Amino acid sequence: MRFGSLIFRNVLRRKLRSSLTVFAVAIAVGSVVALVGIANGFKETFMEFYQGVDIDMVVVRSGSQRRLTSTLDESLTKRIAALRGVREAVGGLADVVSFPEANLYVVPVSGLPTDTTVFDHFHVLSGKRIEAGDKAQVMLGTTLADTLEKKVGETVDVVEEEPFEVVAIFESDNVLENGSMIVSLPQLQRIMGREHQISGVSIVLDDGVSDQRKEEITAAVHEMDSGLSVRTTRDHVESLSEIQVAIAMAWLTSTVAILIGSLGTLNTMFMSIQERTPEIGILKAIGWERHRIISMILGESILLSLMGGVVGTVSAMLLVKLLTQMPAVNGLIQGKISPAILMQAFAVAAVVGLLGGLLPAITASRLAPTVALRQ
Repeated sequence: MRFGSLIFRNVLRRKLRSSLTVFAVAIAVGSVVALVGIANGFKETFMEFYQGVDIDMVVVRSGSQRRLTSTLDESLTKRIAALRGVREAVGGLADVVSFPEANLYVVPVSGLPTDTTVFDHFHVLSGKRIEAGDKAQVMLGTTLADTLEKKVGETVDVVEEEPFEVVAIFESDNVLENGSMIVSLPQLQRIMGREHQISGVSIVLDDGVSDQRKEEITAAVHEMDSGLSVRTTRDHVESLSEIQVAIAMAWLTSTVAILIGSLGTLNTMFMSIQERTPEIGILKAIGWERHRIISMILGESILLSLMGGVVGTVSAMLLVKLLTQMPAVNGLIQGKISPAILMQAFAVAAVVGLLGGLLPAITASRLAPTVALRQ
């Protein structure tokens, strides 16, 4: 019998115990795929949000790692727009609102100037874009409109007792935008009590702007106000505390699950060795070297873990897909799991198998044939 076939048969000999071990590893791997996948998807959603409208740099209040708590004076937008190399500067206000009756508690709302070219990015499915003026008008992303069951011409309370007329339903390539709403900047400033304030300025640069010119623009913005932070879109997104907390919590939870999976594998392999002590004694008596015993035990452990990896990965992908259909998170997360996350998941499975099987393998290799055969 070939060595690989022997390992496979040993795993199948104890079906119940092997199944429980696969289940424990599947939880560990599934946690990594689901939690880390969602957290990274959240970051990519923000990244696509900026890149979709060709934004190159973002200006926020220094130290305000949360996008929503950054506060700038609205007049800063015109001063930045006047800098050489800046094609457009868009000062916007961001906030979140909730609709408890629809089980929606984190709905992004953006306040934008009505004359910005950013609106060209939204594909209006019905109605027309927001007009300049004092009218309380709102554009709803297609996902949000479906969840709220709103159509053009109806009204929606953006905040309590502040009805806005739905003037457009729009669609975007970005899942975050499809679950959001857009109002004019003056209207959002009014209902949030933040007159003449914005959250940040998004900068669109001229084509072919050199790195030196970008540094000059950054220096010029700092001269306007030393308390400002100027970052590229990627650096800005990666610095957001919401993203950092989400990724940290995902890995923290996953680490606990990985430890549980490793302990489950360790327990299984130790019990397997105890039951197979005479068998191991015979293998050593017929000439098996220590490294061959270790390879067999580690092979069984890693095989169990990889089987758990497959089960956990498939289950996590189905779970994430299911979560994206829930109203509470619909429009906030993507249902895609990147290949990099899948590779990390199988690396975790291999490590769990290695950690769980190493000590039992060494213990089994040290058994003396005479002692093992007496048991």
